[in-house]
Amino acid sequence: MNENILALEPKIVWKNFREITLIPRPSKHEEKITDYLLKFGQQYADKAYKDSIGNVIWFKKATQGMENRQSIVLQAHCDMVPQKDENKKHDFITDSITTIIENGFVKADGTTLGADDGAGVATIMSIFEDDSIQHPDIEALITIDEETGLTGANGLKENTLSSKFLLNLDSEEDNIFYIGCAGGVNIHIYKDLEYEDVSNDYKCFSVKISNFLGGHSGSDIHKNRPNAIKLLFRFFNNLNFLKLSSFSGGNMHNAIPREASAIVFVKKTDEATFVNAAKDFQNILFKEYHKSDPDGKITISEITDNQENKYLTDNSFRTVKMIINTILSGVYAMSADMPGLVETSNNLSVAKTSDKKLQILCLMRSSSQTQCDYLKDVMKFQAEYLGAQIYFTDEYPGWQPDTESVLLKEAIKVYEQLFDSKPIVTAIHAGLECGIITAKHPDMQAISIGPTMFGVHTPSERLEIKSVSKFYKLICEILKNSPLKK
Repeated sequence: MNENILALEPKIVWKNFREITLIPRPSKHEEKITDYLLKFGQQYADKAYKDSIGNVIWFKKATQGMENRQSIVLQAHCDMVPQKDENKKHDFITDSITTIIENGFVKADGTTLGADDGAGVATIMSIFEDDSIQHPDIEALITIDEETGLTGANGLKENTLSSKFLLNLDSEEDNIFYIGCAGGVNIHIYKDLEYEDVSNDYKCFSVKISNFLGGHSGSDIHKNRPNAIKLLFRFFNNLNFLKLSSFSGGNMHNAIPREASAIVFVKKTDEATFVNAAKDFQNILFKEYHKSDPDGKITISEITDNQENKYLTDNSFRTVKMIINTILSGVYAMSADMPGLVETSNNLSVAKTSDKKLQILCLMRSSSQTQCDYLKDVMKFQAEYLGAQIYFTDEYPGWQPDTESVLLKEAIKVYEQLFDSKPIVTAIHAGLECGIITAKHPDMQAISIGPTMFGVHTPSERLEIKSVSKFYKLICEILKNSPLKK
């Protein structure tokens, strides 16, 4: 099916995007794609190399007549979020992405597409490959592991890049210029658990929350989409007869969990009550989410060949319920400076029992460092009160807006001339690499632009075909009109 996209315009971009979809590249497993990009750069750039952490960097001299214009960095990340439908068989480490054209969009067959940020990478490749494009000196920075820790950007050495301007190609709406973003921090919580043996008068069941939309834990967090982990424990809360053996929900730090499941034990005498409780909860799910998540459901089924022979003690189960239920997952505060923009949020990203421990991963985001610090304190108090350990890792800074940026003003002017309309200039409640990169290059000005896509970080991810052409045209024209050197 991937060949279908080769007929789309601009052909050079879709050709390169197709090549990217054929190379497995989940976060932490970017070796194949970075090797490919290094060889590509060696063919089409004047200089190409990998830095010590694995980022790919290219340089290409200005085209004739453009030598007196400011050089520009084109930046994107090469990893993708690996999410798939429940029944889809796909190994993101070994399997290619299968693309489908549908209703003006390109999507994948039951998996994430990787347009975030394959579209940006394909655009950079195309600009370096196409000798007909007028441009100043250009640098390409294609980072690794943006999705799980911003490792590539964090590991970039200071002053690696020489350009004053940076175009980050990792946004998702073709009429928006982002000039600021939230910072973030990963939160890890661990709690030792105690177990006891299962008695003979209990039956074993699986409980599954599934078919919810999920979404990006930054750009979708304000849409009030349900968190499957939270829903699972909401169901457990009033079932005092239920015994929990194990559970797991979520698998990515920056995705709202779409599914969560558990193995539980119920006394044979309470089986009917348990079954009716699940039916009642399904009605609650439909009543509350029939517009936003109409396919969300709870399913229970008896496990007759169960290998589990232990469940949590009542005290451990009570502690787990207290931790899961009291962790904030959603919007904490809205911005007072930019109406409609989330300032601070937390996403309960992954939670499970493993090795006799409760293990939790959250991603907190904020454009206010003081708000972030306060919320970290709150979560630390919660964890310590319940006897859990808490750690904070991979913290990265926000990116403060610069409305007087020369690059921004030129990009707005180009956009208006091309499309006879004004772009929206704003900030985003998601992590972009601009804040980290510009912190390492203090004189650098940056904006973030991208084609239009929906459902990123979910199997519903889709890339609008017409926006790719618009986006490519815009980037080429910004390069052509780079400000003159002083």
